[in-house]
Amino acid sequence: MKKIFLPLILFVIGITGLSISASANNSNIPDWVKNNAKWWSDGTISESDYVTSLQYLITNGIIQIPITEVTAAQTSLTNEERAQSFKVTVSNIVAPISATYFEKFELTSSQPGASDDPRGRMYSFRDANPKFFLESLPSVDKKQFYKFVSTWMDGSDRLNKFNVNVDVLDGKGSTIQTWEFNQCEITSYGTYLQDTVFVYQFSKVQDSEIRDRVNFSCIGIHLTIPQH
Repeated sequence: MKKIFLPLILFVIGITGLSISASANNSNIPDWVKNNAKWWSDGTISESDYVTSLQYLITNGIIQIPITEVTAAQTSLTNEERAQSFKVTVSNIVAPISATYFEKFELTSSQPGASDDPRGRMYSFRDANPKFFLESLPSVDKKQFYKFVSTWMDGSDRLNKFNVNVDVLDGKGSTIQTWEFNQCEITSYGTYLQDTVFVYQFSKVQDSEIRDRVNFSCIGIHLTIPQH
């Protein structure tokens, strides 16, 4: 029998400091919903397919999401003390690129599906070629970086590999940790419209937004922590 992948949704609520509990009547949830959830966790279907539709379930009344409790998160850390942004520096090139900020930095393990990391978002110590991606809202301050990406699109087979440092910064701009990637290359790049309204938006406005994403593959990786 041919498998039919109906769109499922990952309902992501990007509200800092709030916890929301939701419930659904399991007896009304079709088997294909449960199957797709398993296939997504196994990596058989893509996250974009999984993110396209709890809207289908909600719109058709299959799942209802009442807000039963809203409580303030208890934390002793201020916004200045917590990680707030990523600063990227590209080196080992003729004109190093620094102070380029991105909204999202994520490692992409080549061995997803492990019980301790089913989404493949962590660096596996056995991974000989660490990979990661940077995602952001395209902006004029990144033009130097875009020119660098364009150069790789036109002649990556003739270019020397480069190094990338990703600094995790707190609200005061101080470095909490630095991911150092060595001998990297750009493997893919794209600009796209993020228009799934239930997904947390970088702009913090609940509307569609244009994003770009660049993927890297490297040979070496090291995590450094500032002494002070």
